[in-house]
Amino acid sequence: MIKEIPVDIINFELFGLHLQEPMAFLTNLSVSFVCFFAFFKLKKCTDIASVYWQLFFVIFGISTVFGALGHLFFQYFGIPGKFPCWIIGCIGNIYIALGMLHFEGYSKPKPISVQLILVKTFVLLACGIYTQKFLFIAIDAGLTYVVYTGIIGYILIKRGAIGLKSVVIGVVVLLPSLIIFTCKINIHRWLNKDDLSHILMVACLIFFYLGMKAWGKNASTLKNV
Repeated sequence: MIKEIPVDIINFELFGLHLQEPMAFLTNLSVSFVCFFAFFKLKKCTDIASVYWQLFFVIFGISTVFGALGHLFFQYFGIPGKFPCWIIGCIGNIYIALGMLHFEGYSKPKPISVQLILVKTFVLLACGIYTQKFLFIAIDAGLTYVVYTGIIGYILIKRGAIGLKSVVIGVVVLLPSLIIFTCKINIHRWLNKDDLSHILMVACLIFFYLGMKAWGKNASTLKNV
C-alpha cells in the first residue's frame, strides 16, 4: 500500500513578497514553454484538427502561466488565485477533444459528441469552482486525455492514422500522474506530487507535439497529391 509522505510547503521571501512553492512555479512554466513551442512550430498546419490542437497548446500554455502564479502567490490569493488556471485549462481541454474528432478521413464529429464535451467540461469546472477543489478539474483533464487522446487516438491509429501513435504514447506517459496525485506521492519537499505531475505533463506534451507534427506532414502530403 502506498503511503503518503508528509511534505512541507516551501515558503520564501523575495523583494518583500511572501511566496511559496518555487518548484511548482518552475515546473508549471516548463509546461508553458513546451506548449508555446508546440504552438509556434505547428502554426503552418492549417487543417481543422491541427488548428484545434494549436488552440489547445496556446490556451493550455496560458493556463499554466496562471497556474505558476497561483502557486507562487498562494499566500495572497488562496484557492481563488488558481481559478484562472482552472478555467483556461478546462477550455483548452475542450479544444484538444474537438481536435481528436476532426482528423479528416479518420474521424467525424457528431453534434451529440460535441455537446458531451461541453457539458462534461462546464459541469466539472462549475463543481471545482463551487467546492474550491482541484479534484474536479483533474477529473475533467483525466477524462479528456484518457477518453479522447487515448482511446479515440487508439481507434484512429487502427483506422490508419499511424502518425498519432505519439499522441497515445503521451497519454500512457501521463497516466502515472493520476496515481501520484490521488495517492499524494511526495518524493521530497523539492519534488512533491504537483512537481512530479508537471514533469510528466511536460513529457506528455512533447509526445503530443511529435504526434501532431507527424500528422501535419501527412496532411500536407495528402493535400499535394
